[in-house]
Amino acid sequence: MRGSARSLGKEYTKERIRERIEKKRERKAVIPKKDYSTRRLIDTSDEKFQNSPGLQQWAAIENLKIAAQSYNEAGSLSDLEHKITVKTEAGKSAKQSVVELEHRMKDLAEIIKYAEQYKDNRSYHIAYKKAKNPDAYFRRYESQIILYGGARRVLEQAGIKLKGLNVDKLRAEYQALETQKKELTATYKSCEKEVRDLKRKQENLDRYLGRAQTDPVQEQFKKKNNPIL
Repeated sequence: MRGSARSLGKEYTKERIRERIEKKRERKAVIPKKDYSTRRLIDTSDEKFQNSPGLQQWAAIENLKIAAQSYNEAGSLSDLEHKITVKTEAGKSAKQSVVELEHRMKDLAEIIKYAEQYKDNRSYHIAYKKAKNPDAYFRRYESQIILYGGARRVLEQAGIKLKGLNVDKLRAEYQALETQKKELTATYKSCEKEVRDLKRKQENLDRYLGRAQTDPVQEQFKKKNNPIL
């Protein structure tokens, strides 16, 4: 006769058993897969490898793993070269766009500066024009009136329409450019990182395939990239 939860004790209820199973699952360690493709080949020409067959064998196995994973991820050497070219061009394009955006943002920042100066001091200009004693008014608010005049000239030379001038809209445009710059900066940095990783894979494969060609694994690599016509 099977024991009931009451006879076996509170530790054997369905809930407690399920809880222990879940905890056991959580405790199971997930062994991460090693990423060999990001490593560089081990240089076995060093004296310590020459004097130690065991160390040399270990390095040979590690280099094989590095080359194999680099090759598997690359697809083929020609594909790898194509990826490097594409990512390099994408990175250059994004970086150039960032430079162009920075110029636009610099110009727009100047426009915003003078637009604010124009708006802040326009009331003094209007009052000056309406003043019963313009000279006295000018002496009192000379700085504000001059700032207004200077800002107006700059904006007109830049082709900015003063009627309906919206400083908030200009600020929003600047913020949009800043967001775009951040995205493009992230893009070109990502491309640069990918190119570094791809070139490391290429370097690993070039170095590995350039060694002794009696290794069947190396011969398999070469046959896949140079099929017999």
